[in-house]
Amino acid sequence: MEDNHTGTFDFLNKPQVQKHFAELNIELLKGRHIMQSTPALFALLDEFEKEVGSYYRTLYGLILERRSHDSVSYFYLEFPEAGRGKLSNPLLYDEMDAKTTIVACILANLYFSNYFSYDKKFQWDDIQYEIEHGEHREAYQQLFFNDVRSDYTDKEWEDVQQWFKSVINFFNRIGLVEKEDADDGLQFTIQPTIHHFIEIYKSEIEDIDNFLREIKL
Repeated sequence: MEDNHTGTFDFLNKPQVQKHFAELNIELLKGRHIMQSTPALFALLDEFEKEVGSYYRTLYGLILERRSHDSVSYFYLEFPEAGRGKLSNPLLYDEMDAKTTIVACILANLYFSNYFSYDKKFQWDDIQYEIEHGEHREAYQQLFFNDVRSDYTDKEWEDVQQWFKSVINFFNRIGLVEKEDADDGLQFTIQPTIHHFIEIYKSEIEDIDNFLREIKL
């Protein structure tokens, strides 16, 4: 795509852009995926996709991506393949650490196991069942409990649940899941934006048992 600007971005002068661009900029630089659930931000990107893309390429060396999965369109910022662009400050971009990557792999498996179901809503019981009885249960148990046993204590499960809660809170902030308020536990819906993660970690997900055995926490 060719840039039509030489250091100026005229679209920023438009009233509808000025009204929402500050919020949009913050959310995109935080790593958030912008969907129609935030209609004002999505509409801004939908109308000014070319101009906004030029803005981030020029100022940050980042690529504005537009993707569609499961009839849902969304936008996000991506690093160029050759490097990380100009945005290298860890305070401005959340890294996917080992803990986060493991949880995302499990969510990806849950998503695919319910791929033909319209509702991708899950709760803590679904995660616990996956760890106890799922296809990759031995690798999960070795990782979370350092041992494969027939049962674990309530305290051990509470520690794992807190781990998942903290990561899912992060995923809620960047738009990979939509978390629901629940007094009795963890409830969330996995969004089609999980495909962005799946693309990045395709090899790890396809060989998840070896990935879990090799990872260090």
